[in-house]
Amino acid sequence: MPVSPDEYRLMDVQQGGCCFYCGEPVGAKATFDHLIPLAYGGLDAAPNVVLAHRRCNQRKADRLPTPEEIDRFVTQRRRSQLGVWPPLLALRDAEPGDEWMTVARAIAKLNGL
Repeated sequence: MPVSPDEYRLMDVQQGGCCFYCGEPVGAKATFDHLIPLAYGGLDAAPNVVLAHRRCNQRKADRLPTPEEIDRFVTQRRRSQLGVWPPLLALRDAEPGDEWMTVARAIAKLNGL
């Protein structure tokens, strides 16, 4: 369920046309960054995706988002049809050092495991 053109436009508006990470204008060269990386079970859909410059996306690589990034994401998505993927909310409440296990448990719960 990849990001649709309408979801892309809504993300662009919610982010003020700026990269989620550096805050600079992103323009037509925006890339999709998965807050919880696909390699670790992240969802390939709008509730787990932000717009970012290619260089910012590459700098983030496969790390999990910081608590500040999660809070900013949740604030942007509040009352939005794009939503927030539940494992991101679980990650926000994770104990330091337990982030990856918290994400894995939240994804497993969603998958009925």
